[in-house]
Amino acid sequence: MSKHKKNKFNTTKYIKLSLIYFVLFLAGFGLIDYYALMIFNFTYFIAISFALAITVAYYHIKQKKHDHIDDIADEI
Repeated sequence: MSKHKKNKFNTTKYIKLSLIYFVLFLAGFGLIDYYALMIFNFTYFIAISFALAITVAYYHIKQKKHDHIDDIADEI
């Protein structure tokens, strides 16, 4: 019988990456809202940032590449 390693999903890294991406998206949307003279409802930006952060962090972990975002997540 051959022993296969199962790829475990690293939950702590996922949470850290989600937090980093959430802050990045929120800052980007905050700048958009600022330059649009704050005519948008900011709660939509929070919801969109949260959804994007979860999605992008999941794909980031599945790619298994080491980026600068990984270095930042390791420091948290």
